[in-house]
Amino acid sequence: MEKIILDYTYYEPPSGYEDLLEDFLEQKNSLPFVRTLHEPWTEGIRENLRGFNPEHMVLVGIGGSSLGTEALLRALLPASANSRGRRFFVFDNVDPERTLELAELIEPQQTAFVVVSKSGNTTETLANFSLLYSRFPLKDNFIIITSGGRLKEMADKEGFLSFPVPRYLPGRYSVLSPVGLVPLYLAGVKVESLLQGALEGIELSSQPYLKNPALLSAAAIYREWTKGKNINVVLSYSEHLYFMGFWYRQLFSESLGKAGWGPTPVLDLGSVDQHSKLQLYLDGPDDKIYTFWRLREFRRDAVVPELEGLKAGLFGRKLSQIYEAMALSTEMALAESKRPTMAFVLPRIEERFLGQFLTVLQAQVWFISRMAGVEPFNQPGVERMKRLAKEMILGSRGAGERRTT
Repeated sequence: MEKIILDYTYYEPPSGYEDLLEDFLEQKNSLPFVRTLHEPWTEGIRENLRGFNPEHMVLVGIGGSSLGTEALLRALLPASANSRGRRFFVFDNVDPERTLELAELIEPQQTAFVVVSKSGNTTETLANFSLLYSRFPLKDNFIIITSGGRLKEMADKEGFLSFPVPRYLPGRYSVLSPVGLVPLYLAGVKVESLLQGALEGIELSSQPYLKNPALLSAAAIYREWTKGKNINVVLSYSEHLYFMGFWYRQLFSESLGKAGWGPTPVLDLGSVDQHSKLQLYLDGPDDKIYTFWRLREFRRDAVVPELEGLKAGLFGRKLSQIYEAMALSTEMALAESKRPTMAFVLPRIEERFLGQFLTVLQAQVWFISRMAGVEPFNQPGVERMKRLAKEMILGSRGAGERRTT
């Protein structure tokens, strides 16, 4: 099986975590992110969306309702997606300037509006849905994905095309349910290959310890945390993979930040950020572990041409060669500075391998949660914030006395 791998050339894997594999094997079919893979989602999606072929797409959601979908779209679609041909926009915030600027770019008759909120009561999503539907009251162009709340009540009452979000599935683990599969299908993504890869990722996470990228990487992150390294730096050496880091950042933070525990995830883009932060990483405080995200091959490549008068020594080199050299030299420099590093290597950007990567990272987070003794499927702190926000918006609670300069 062609697969992603974990390269730990410069890192000695810790021992003592092998027994967690037995727990995973016993529980995996009941874990939310595995359970959803065995649901017949694609059959219902294909049936209900037959003949639905929009030119463009708008995704309305926030957090787990949008980050995974946007990560996969940004990975699979070319950079030209929003400048010519098929376009997609994500309404995931309520910044009034950006929201109105995006709304003015929409061609409503040719656009599918996909509105996602598991609870059906997400403040930002309801606000953006209200704004867009008031401007573009085209009921047949709107799709609602929810499990309840005000959004489901309206979908049922008004007859919107809708899909469920299973109640057992936390939002940050939901991209391989209708939450992600519906908009991805509309965008032309090969969702069957994505799901095949996701199942392969669970297989990889079930392998013996030294062949298991999820368990090995989890053990490395946890052990380094016990040694005072409480920052988990992800360095993506693929611009098409970079946005996956925003999805992973939520998955990692909301699942593991509990009871005073939890490393802080930091996302970097190679080789851009090695020109701004690498000095800190090499000679600054030794409080981080570094995970590289790399590709074995790129879908496109270019050779550096010779320019008369420019003696740069790059003539005839492929951009991919230069990029790989930047990644490997950065990892080597960190290793020489005694900084712990490891690297996930994907064969290439393709639905199948992105599916593998999604579930390997979900399994990684589950393994870390077992090591740390925290519950990975709730987010009590976030729920407190949501309650306060609604009280302030509705006027039942003020912001308190503020100190300003």
